[in-house]
Amino acid sequence: MTRVELYGRVRHAVLIDGMSRREAARIFSIDRRTVDKMLVFPVPPRYRRKRRPVHPKFDAFTGIIDHILEEDGQP
Repeated sequence: MTRVELYGRVRHAVLIDGMSRREAARIFSIDRRTVDKMLVFPVPPRYRRKRRPVHPKFDAFTGIIDHILEEDGQP
């Protein structure tokens, strides 16, 4: 079962069929807090970074790369 299928089955079991959150966690073999998170969002949330990645070696060359891209006419 894929993640999206599991997401849909858990939401349907709890919201439509009236199954308790604890029972859904036991039947689907997931944590109760995971069931709570599944009920908050209608679709699985995508991954979000907490902060921008740091590229200390690459940062010295970003100006040169931007200049080359502007000359080539690419965004």
